Amino acid sequence: MKILLIYPKLEHGVTTQRDSRTPFSKLFGNPTLTLPQVAAVTPPEHEVRILDENFEKVDFDGDYDLVGISVLTMTAPYAYKMADKFRERGVKVVLGGYHPTALPEEAKQHADSVVLGEAEVSWPQLLEDFKKGKLKPFYNMAWPEPEKIPEPRMDLVKHQPLTGCIQMSRGCPNACEFCSTSAFLGKRVRKRPLKAVIEEMKKIPNKLIIFRDASLTTIHSYSRELFKEMIEQKVNKKWIANGNINLLGRDEKFLELARKAGCIAWFVGIESISPASLKEAHKISNRADEYEKAIKTIRKHGMAVVAGIIFGFDGDTPDIFDATLESMLEWDIDAGEFNVLTPYPGTPLYDRLDSEGRIFSKDWSKYTQSNVVYYPKNMTPEELMEGTRRVIKGYYSTPQMMKRLWGNVKLSKLAATSFVVPSINFAMRRYYMREFF
Repeated sequence: MKILLIYPKLEHGVTTQRDSRTPFSKLFGNPTLTLPQVAAVTPPEHEVRILDENFEKVDFDGDYDLVGISVLTMTAPYAYKMADKFRERGVKVVLGGYHPTALPEEAKQHADSVVLGEAEVSWPQLLEDFKKGKLKPFYNMAWPEPEKIPEPRMDLVKHQPLTGCIQMSRGCPNACEFCSTSAFLGKRVRKRPLKAVIEEMKKIPNKLIIFRDASLTTIHSYSRELFKEMIEQKVNKKWIANGNINLLGRDEKFLELARKAGCIAWFVGIESISPASLKEAHKISNRADEYEKAIKTIRKHGMAVVAGIIFGFDGDTPDIFDATLESMLEWDIDAGEFNVLTPYPGTPLYDRLDSEGRIFSKDWSKYTQSNVVYYPKNMTPEELMEGTRRVIKGYYSTPQMMKRLWGNVKLSKLAATSFVVPSINFAMRRYYMREFF
């Protein structure tokens, strides 16, 4: 059987509709493991192809028995049209991913079958059912045990960026109101066997790796053991990972070990400088009054800090924007990610705002974190957009960019971060200038 697995072009989910197949995106794209892991559990009797539409076009007249499409909320409208087009040609289509998991009945209108949640358990069964002509409309969520999480078939990924990726755990014990991770992957953290992670890491040809885990600090002792193994076995990779800013700032021994193991940067979800907004979002692990000290501690150990900020919580008032920009610049954060609060289907935030009648748009293509689709509590939608634009413009102004890049050179002493952090800054600036202005 010939199977085609597709990542829909991300640009179809945003308002600019610009071509993303640029040399910059090919070099510095953010790799994903979803379809390579689906391919890894596909029985060898089948012929599998992975197609990333960000880099190559889909041939709707190709010879395929089954097409699987990975769907994000922002790509859903376009993915549905793609699925309909294949089905008109008599090709069976399976939809999976975050959005079909959140809204399976909606997705089923455009598919022969919908896979909910992770696919390692259900996908082989689906293929067996398909062979027998007994394809089910839905394959329910089933979280594989950690030893069953496969080594991805990255050999099937035609266009690979400079960065590799790996995942050593799934699940997140936190219950942040705006986040779909725990709803999709579960609250129980499933840790893969260390030996399997190390062996996979050794096979990755890239010198720079991104950990696709929700956070390495929620599995603190396990991460320590991994770092020690990386050092002992001389894995010799540079890497970037997610971590809780306060937990990182309180444990210098953890930071020291991470640095020795090759860490060059941490992505930390600051989310807000407002304690009230953090409480509202159920981000109970964050302490805003400790941010500055934590950032300085992380950077003192030679690792950069990339901080994520969200605007639009109910506790946010129009003065949050200038206060946030001032803090971000004072704290010497190496790169910033600024998003508009977005109520993704499947999250508690979506359920709450929908029940309150505050979501005014369910055009999923606008769910990009660069549009306002709901009524904020203490400002207008226009004020939320304008305030976010003002922060982005101030943070990614040319003088501030140059100041940050010089500060990073001094931090890294021309090591790996002196290349990666400028790349992140320029990629972020390019994205924000395109999406917000």
